[in-house]
Amino acid sequence: MTTPRLVILGSGWGSYSVLKNVNKSLYQVIVVTPRNHFLFTPLLCSTTVGTLEFRSIIEPVRNIGFEHSRDFHLASTEAIDFRKKEIVCRSAVAPDSDPFTIPYDKLVVGVGALPNTFNVPGVEEHSYFLKEIADARKIRTRLLTNFERALEPTVSEEEKQRLTHIVIVGGGPTGVEFGAELYDFCRRDMVRLYKDFGLPVKVSLVESHKILASFDKRLQAYAEKKLSMRENFTLKKSTVTEVRSDCVVLKDGSVLPCGLVVWSTGLAPRPLTASLDVSKTRQGQILVDNNLNIVSDPSKDSWLNEKEDISLID
Repeated sequence: MTTPRLVILGSGWGSYSVLKNVNKSLYQVIVVTPRNHFLFTPLLCSTTVGTLEFRSIIEPVRNIGFEHSRDFHLASTEAIDFRKKEIVCRSAVAPDSDPFTIPYDKLVVGVGALPNTFNVPGVEEHSYFLKEIADARKIRTRLLTNFERALEPTVSEEEKQRLTHIVIVGGGPTGVEFGAELYDFCRRDMVRLYKDFGLPVKVSLVESHKILASFDKRLQAYAEKKLSMRENFTLKKSTVTEVRSDCVVLKDGSVLPCGLVVWSTGLAPRPLTASLDVSKTRQGQILVDNNLNIVSDPSKDSWLNEKEDISLID
Protein backbone atom coordinates (compact mmCIF):
# COMPACT_ATOMS: atom_id res chain seq x y z
CA MET A 1 0.00 0.00 0.00
CA THR A 2 1.37 3.40 -1.01
CA THR A 3 1.85 5.91 1.80
CA PRO A 4 -0.46 8.92 1.25
CA ARG A 5 1.37 12.09 0.30
CA LEU A 6 0.77 15.08 2.57
CA VAL A 7 1.92 18.39 1.07
CA ILE A 8 2.29 21.35 3.43
CA LEU A 9 2.47 24.86 1.99
CA GLY A 10 4.26 27.47 4.11
CA SER A 11 6.45 27.44 7.20
CA GLY A 12 4.49 29.71 9.53
CA TRP A 13 2.70 28.87 12.76
CA GLY A 14 0.01 26.61 11.34
CA SER A 15 2.10 24.73 8.79
CA TYR A 16 5.06 24.31 11.12
CA SER A 17 2.80 22.92 13.86
CA VAL A 18 1.45 20.30 11.47
CA LEU A 19 4.97 19.41 10.33
CA LYS A 20 6.16 18.91 13.91
CA ASN A 21 3.17 16.94 15.12
CA VAL A 22 1.97 14.86 12.19
CA ASN A 23 2.50 11.09 12.44
CA LYS A 24 5.15 10.67 9.75
CA SER A 25 4.68 6.90 9.67
CA LEU A 26 1.24 7.51 8.15
CA TYR A 27 2.22 10.10 5.54
CA GLN A 28 4.99 11.00 3.15
CA VAL A 29 5.35 14.62 4.24
CA ILE A 30 6.44 17.22 1.67
CA VAL A 31 6.93 20.91 2.49
CA VAL A 32 6.86 23.73 -0.06
CA THR A 33 7.84 27.19 1.19
CA PRO A 34 9.96 30.11 -0.06
CA ARG A 35 11.26 30.60 3.50
CA ASN A 36 13.61 27.93 4.90
CA HIS A 37 12.81 28.62 8.55
CA PHE A 38 10.02 29.03 11.06
CA LEU A 39 9.96 32.54 12.55
CA PHE A 40 8.86 33.27 16.11
CA THR A 41 7.13 36.49 15.12
CA PRO A 42 6.27 37.85 18.62
CA LEU A 43 9.97 38.52 19.17
CA LEU A 44 10.68 40.00 15.74
CA CYS A 45 10.41 43.58 17.04
CA SER A 46 13.21 42.90 19.52
CA THR A 47 15.66 42.08 16.73
CA THR A 48 15.27 45.49 15.09
CA VAL A 49 17.04 47.22 18.00
CA GLY A 50 19.43 44.44 19.00
CA THR A 51 17.63 43.18 22.12
CA LEU A 52 17.70 39.77 20.45
CA GLU A 53 19.80 38.46 17.61
CA PHE A 54 18.08 37.25 14.45
CA ARG A 55 19.19 33.63 14.75
CA SER A 56 17.64 33.29 18.19
CA ILE A 57 14.06 33.54 16.89
CA ILE A 58 14.21 31.19 13.90
CA GLU A 59 14.22 27.42 13.51
CA PRO A 60 15.41 25.88 10.19
CA VAL A 61 12.67 23.74 8.67
CA ARG A 62 15.09 20.97 7.70
CA ASN A 63 15.88 20.46 11.39
CA ILE A 64 12.55 18.67 11.70
CA GLY A 65 13.89 15.88 9.49
CA PHE A 66 12.51 14.48 6.25
CA GLU A 67 12.44 10.92 4.98
CA HIS A 68 14.04 12.14 1.75
CA SER A 69 16.05 15.34 1.29
CA ARG A 70 13.98 16.14 -1.79
CA ASP A 71 10.80 16.27 0.31
CA PHE A 72 11.59 19.89 1.18
CA HIS A 73 11.22 22.42 -1.63
CA LEU A 74 12.43 25.99 -1.26
CA ALA A 75 9.82 27.28 -3.66
CA SER A 76 6.68 29.37 -4.01
CA THR A 77 3.31 27.89 -4.88
CA GLU A 78 1.77 29.60 -7.89
CA ALA A 79 -1.42 27.60 -8.36
CA ILE A 80 -3.49 24.76 -6.89
CA ASP A 81 -5.62 22.40 -8.96
CA PHE A 82 -8.05 20.89 -6.48
CA ARG A 83 -9.57 18.51 -9.04
CA LYS A 84 -6.26 17.08 -10.27
CA LYS A 85 -4.92 17.32 -6.69
CA GLU A 86 -1.64 18.92 -7.63
CA ILE A 87 0.16 22.22 -7.03
CA VAL A 88 2.29 24.31 -9.38
CA CYS A 89 5.53 25.62 -7.87
CA ARG A 90 8.46 27.81 -8.84
CA SER A 91 11.90 27.69 -7.28
CA ALA A 92 12.70 30.50 -4.82
CA VAL A 93 16.40 29.90 -5.45
CA ALA A 94 16.14 30.15 -9.25
CA PRO A 95 12.92 32.11 -9.95
CA ASP A 96 13.64 32.24 -13.70
CA SER A 97 13.56 28.45 -13.96
CA ASP A 98 10.55 26.52 -15.26
CA PRO A 99 7.68 25.80 -12.85
CA PHE A 100 7.10 22.24 -11.66
CA THR A 101 4.11 20.32 -10.30
CA ILE A 102 3.74 18.24 -7.15
CA PRO A 103 0.79 15.85 -6.70
CA TYR A 104 -0.81 15.40 -3.30
CA ASP A 105 -3.28 13.20 -1.47
CA LYS A 106 -3.76 15.65 1.40
CA LEU A 107 -2.94 19.36 1.29
CA VAL A 108 -2.37 21.92 4.04
CA VAL A 109 -2.49 25.56 2.85
CA GLY A 110 -0.68 27.79 5.32
CA VAL A 111 0.91 30.47 3.15
CA GLY A 112 0.09 33.36 5.47
CA ALA A 113 -0.60 36.94 4.40
CA LEU A 114 1.06 40.18 3.34
CA PRO A 115 1.00 43.64 4.93
CA ASN A 116 -2.08 45.59 3.89
CA THR A 117 -1.17 48.93 2.34
CA PHE A 118 -4.82 49.92 1.69
CA ASN A 119 -3.52 51.33 -1.61
CA VAL A 120 -2.08 54.37 0.17
CA PRO A 121 0.34 56.12 -2.24
CA GLY A 122 4.02 55.71 -1.42
CA VAL A 123 3.71 52.89 1.12
CA GLU A 124 5.41 50.26 -1.02
CA GLU A 125 8.19 52.63 -2.08
CA HIS A 126 9.00 54.44 1.17
CA SER A 127 7.79 52.34 4.12
CA TYR A 128 9.31 49.43 5.99
CA PHE A 129 7.21 46.43 6.94
CA LEU A 130 7.84 44.12 9.88
CA LYS A 131 6.88 40.55 9.02
CA GLU A 132 10.14 38.82 8.13
CA ILE A 133 13.74 38.68 9.33
CA ALA A 134 14.76 40.64 6.22
CA ASP A 135 12.38 43.43 7.26
CA ALA A 136 13.90 43.64 10.73
CA ARG A 137 17.41 43.81 9.26
CA LYS A 138 16.42 46.68 6.98
CA ILE A 139 14.86 48.64 9.84
CA ARG A 140 17.90 48.11 12.04
CA THR A 141 20.23 49.27 9.26
CA ARG A 142 18.08 52.33 8.48
CA LEU A 143 17.95 53.36 12.16
CA LEU A 144 21.72 53.26 12.58
CA THR A 145 22.30 54.93 9.21
CA ASN A 146 20.00 57.80 10.16
CA PHE A 147 21.71 58.30 13.52
CA GLU A 148 25.15 58.38 11.92
CA ARG A 149 23.97 60.75 9.20
CA ALA A 150 22.48 63.10 11.81
CA LEU A 151 25.93 63.48 13.41
CA GLU A 152 27.63 64.71 10.26
CA PRO A 153 28.68 68.40 10.42
CA THR A 154 27.09 69.33 7.09
CA VAL A 155 23.60 68.26 8.19
CA SER A 156 21.25 71.08 9.26
CA GLU A 157 19.36 71.07 12.57
CA GLU A 158 16.08 70.68 10.69
CA GLU A 159 17.40 67.65 8.83
CA LYS A 160 18.72 66.14 12.07
CA GLN A 161 15.27 66.40 13.59
CA ARG A 162 13.76 64.69 10.55
CA LEU A 163 16.31 61.87 10.57
CA THR A 164 15.68 61.14 14.25
CA HIS A 165 11.88 61.08 13.96
CA ILE A 166 10.35 57.61 13.48
CA VAL A 167 6.72 57.22 12.43
CA ILE A 168 4.89 53.95 13.13
CA VAL A 169 1.62 53.51 11.23
CA GLY A 170 -0.80 51.11 12.90
CA GLY A 171 -1.59 50.65 16.57
CA GLY A 172 -1.96 46.89 16.61
CA PRO A 173 0.28 44.51 18.60
CA THR A 174 3.21 44.85 16.19
CA GLY A 175 3.09 48.65 16.04
CA VAL A 176 2.79 49.06 19.81
CA GLU A 177 5.48 46.47 20.56
CA PHE A 178 7.90 47.99 18.07
CA GLY A 179 7.26 51.42 19.53
CA ALA A 180 8.03 50.13 23.02
CA GLU A 181 11.23 48.41 21.89
CA LEU A 182 12.32 51.51 20.01
CA TYR A 183 11.67 53.75 23.01
CA ASP A 184 13.72 51.51 25.30
CA PHE A 185 16.51 51.41 22.73
CA CYS A 186 16.64 55.20 22.55
CA ARG A 187 16.56 55.64 26.34
CA ARG A 188 19.20 52.99 27.07
CA ASP A 189 21.47 52.21 24.13
CA MET A 190 21.30 55.58 22.38
CA VAL A 191 22.42 57.38 25.54
CA ARG A 192 25.41 55.07 25.78
CA LEU A 193 26.36 54.89 22.09
CA TYR A 194 25.74 58.56 21.24
CA LYS A 195 26.65 60.37 24.47
CA ASP A 196 26.66 63.89 23.04
CA PHE A 197 24.07 63.34 20.33
CA GLY A 198 22.23 66.51 21.33
CA LEU A 199 18.84 65.57 19.82
CA PRO A 200 16.11 63.43 21.38
CA VAL A 201 14.74 60.69 19.17
CA LYS A 202 11.02 61.24 18.52
CA VAL A 203 8.47 58.49 17.88
CA SER A 204 4.96 59.07 16.50
CA LEU A 205 2.43 56.22 16.50
CA VAL A 206 -0.40 56.89 14.04
CA GLU A 207 -3.67 54.99 14.58
CA SER A 208 -7.07 56.03 13.26
CA HIS A 209 -9.08 54.29 15.98
CA LYS A 210 -8.12 52.59 19.24
CA ILE A 211 -4.69 51.04 19.72
CA LEU A 212 -4.77 47.29 20.37
CA ALA A 213 -8.35 47.24 19.08
CA SER A 214 -8.65 43.44 19.32
CA PHE A 215 -7.78 43.43 23.03
CA ASP A 216 -9.71 44.14 26.22
CA LYS A 217 -10.65 47.80 26.78
CA ARG A 218 -8.79 47.88 30.08
CA LEU A 219 -5.62 46.80 28.31
CA GLN A 220 -6.16 49.45 25.63
CA ALA A 221 -6.54 52.14 28.29
CA TYR A 222 -3.46 50.92 30.14
CA ALA A 223 -1.37 50.90 26.95
CA GLU A 224 -2.49 54.42 26.03
CA LYS A 225 -1.67 55.65 29.52
CA LYS A 226 1.82 54.15 29.44
CA LEU A 227 2.52 55.59 25.99
CA SER A 228 1.35 59.05 27.02
CA MET A 229 3.83 59.01 29.91
CA ARG A 230 6.78 58.52 27.59
CA GLU A 231 8.78 61.56 26.69
CA ASN A 232 8.96 62.31 22.95
CA PHE A 233 6.46 59.53 22.20
CA THR A 234 3.28 60.83 20.55
CA LEU A 235 0.07 58.96 19.77
CA LYS A 236 -1.69 60.56 16.80
CA LYS A 237 -5.27 59.51 16.09
CA SER A 238 -5.45 60.03 12.36
CA THR A 239 -5.17 58.32 8.98
CA VAL A 240 -2.19 58.37 6.63
CA THR A 241 -3.07 59.49 3.10
CA GLU A 242 0.44 59.43 1.59
CA VAL A 243 3.95 58.34 2.44
CA ARG A 244 6.81 60.28 0.87
CA SER A 245 10.55 59.74 0.96
CA ASP A 246 10.99 62.28 3.74
CA CYS A 247 7.58 62.56 5.44
CA VAL A 248 4.12 61.21 6.12
CA VAL A 249 0.95 63.11 5.14
CA LEU A 250 -2.09 62.76 7.42
CA LYS A 251 -5.79 63.02 6.55
CA ASP A 252 -6.08 66.55 7.96
CA GLY A 253 -3.27 67.71 5.66
CA SER A 254 -0.59 67.91 8.34
CA VAL A 255 2.87 66.64 7.47
CA LEU A 256 5.22 64.63 9.71
CA PRO A 257 8.84 64.92 8.51
CA CYS A 258 10.59 61.67 9.40
CA GLY A 259 13.58 59.49 8.63
CA LEU A 260 11.84 56.12 8.96
CA VAL A 261 8.27 54.89 8.45
CA VAL A 262 7.27 51.44 9.76
CA TRP A 263 3.95 50.28 8.31
CA SER A 264 1.89 47.83 10.39
CA THR A 265 -1.79 48.25 9.58
CA GLY A 266 -3.09 44.73 9.13
CA LEU A 267 -2.96 41.93 6.59
CA ALA A 268 -3.92 41.27 2.99
CA PRO A 269 -4.12 37.98 1.02
CA ARG A 270 -1.04 36.70 -0.78
CA PRO A 271 -1.19 36.42 -4.60
CA LEU A 272 -1.79 32.65 -4.34
CA THR A 273 -4.78 33.14 -2.05
CA ALA A 274 -6.17 35.89 -4.26
CA SER A 275 -5.80 33.74 -7.39
CA LEU A 276 -7.59 30.65 -6.06
CA ASP A 277 -11.05 30.04 -7.50
CA VAL A 278 -12.67 29.20 -4.15
CA SER A 279 -15.31 30.72 -1.92
CA LYS A 280 -13.98 33.69 0.06
CA THR A 281 -15.09 36.44 2.39
CA ARG A 282 -15.36 40.06 1.26
CA GLN A 283 -11.85 40.56 2.66
CA GLY A 284 -10.51 37.80 0.38
CA GLN A 285 -10.14 35.19 3.11
CA ILE A 286 -10.76 31.57 2.08
CA LEU A 287 -13.90 30.06 3.60
CA VAL A 288 -13.47 26.87 5.64
CA ASP A 289 -15.79 24.62 7.65
CA ASN A 290 -15.48 23.77 11.34
CA ASN A 291 -12.69 21.28 10.55
CA LEU A 292 -10.74 23.89 8.51
CA ASN A 293 -11.56 22.07 5.27
CA ILE A 294 -11.69 24.46 2.30
CA VAL A 295 -15.41 24.43 1.54
CA SER A 296 -14.97 24.85 -2.21
CA ASP A 297 -12.76 21.76 -2.51
CA PRO A 298 -15.05 18.85 -3.50
CA SER A 299 -12.48 16.26 -2.38
CA LYS A 300 -12.30 17.69 1.18
CA ASP A 301 -8.58 16.82 1.13
CA SER A 302 -7.28 20.36 1.64
CA TRP A 303 -7.11 22.46 4.78
CA LEU A 304 -6.49 26.11 5.39
CA ASN A 305 -4.29 25.81 8.43
CA GLU A 306 -4.02 28.35 11.21
CA LYS A 307 -3.49 25.68 13.85
CA GLU A 308 -2.79 21.96 14.04
CA ASP A 309 -5.35 19.79 12.24
CA ILE A 310 -5.99 17.04 14.78
CA SER A 311 -7.10 14.62 12.07
CA LEU A 312 -3.49 14.42 10.88
CA ILE A 313 -1.82 14.12 14.28
CA ASP A 314 -1.22 10.89 16.15
